[in-house]
Amino acid sequence: MKILLISNMYPSEQFPSYGVFVQNTEKILVQHGIQVDKIVMQKKTSKLSKLFSYASHYANVVLTGLTKNYDYLYVHYASHNALPLLILKKLKKNVKIVTNVHGSDVVPEVPSQEKYQPRVNDLLQHSTKIITPSPYYKGLVEEKYKVHNPIYIFPSGGVNKDLFHPYADKSKAYQELNLDPTIRYLGCVSRIDVGKGWEYYLQAIAKAEQQMPTSYKYLYVGSGKDEAAFKEMIKTLGLEEKVIHFPLLPQSSLAYVYNAIEAFVFPTVRKGESLGLVGLEAMACGAPVIGSQIGGLKDYIIDGKNGLFFEPKNVDELASQLQAFINLPEDVKQQMSQQALQTANRYTVDVIAEQLPTIFFDEVEK
Repeated sequence: MKILLISNMYPSEQFPSYGVFVQNTEKILVQHGIQVDKIVMQKKTSKLSKLFSYASHYANVVLTGLTKNYDYLYVHYASHNALPLLILKKLKKNVKIVTNVHGSDVVPEVPSQEKYQPRVNDLLQHSTKIITPSPYYKGLVEEKYKVHNPIYIFPSGGVNKDLFHPYADKSKAYQELNLDPTIRYLGCVSRIDVGKGWEYYLQAIAKAEQQMPTSYKYLYVGSGKDEAAFKEMIKTLGLEEKVIHFPLLPQSSLAYVYNAIEAFVFPTVRKGESLGLVGLEAMACGAPVIGSQIGGLKDYIIDGKNGLFFEPKNVDELASQLQAFINLPEDVKQQMSQQALQTANRYTVDVIAEQLPTIFFDEVEK
């Protein structure tokens, strides 16, 4: 089988985490003997370079699709890749498209993303098969687009257990991050951007610590458009001594973060949170997840077992859950950690790797 992988997000040396799950799916296909060519974009930082990159990307998709034959065109991010594929489909009707939808493909985060929705709908209607990251997101696709094409679930490349696993000796994690090993930490890994809930995390920390001061500190790993507002809020709330901010880190360093924290805080407010792979990666390192009861998080967090839920945007409830976790007896924290590990084990690359090739070989409509 020969597949053309198409994506406007793909890792580079400068941005190794950008679209890394797309690269992970490519590796799975190749490991199963499938030939994979790719037309992908890497992250650009200027508007002009983005414009030229998209123009070249779109032209390459259409030209390659017309002049070469593939069993499937496998596309990640319907919203930003639909246009050239729809053009190609008109010119070459027998082309088979497998569309992997996630995130803002189905639930736009800002008004400017709404303009892509008609194309997303058209692409899904013309796709031979559709892949979604979670049962939750599959339901969204079915409800919103009324598609009759088969929809499969594949959890975004899975968790790499070679990288994300609990350390027997946590001292390495503290050392690599330059953290004090005598202090306990909770943490969050996310872009500092709209819909990520960073502001509710900071406000909840301030409220929790005001009501019940602790020796805990709180990590935040990430960068983004709202970083200036993020830093200003830390000052306004007087959290300079409580919040430790790291910029965007490569996946290899995230393993240190997940091993340094007792629990992972996932304050997203995005209905388009199609899976929440970072939460599962944290669980794979033994960190329970204190997460918003929203999106794909509802498919793997079991309240009181492997994590705690709170209502999205509810600062009071998040603050209460932070306090609740901190006050848990040590044996209960260990039980939650073990439950988190068991949950993550269902999403490891080894476990799910067989699912993706099966989707492409499966000719039975579901």
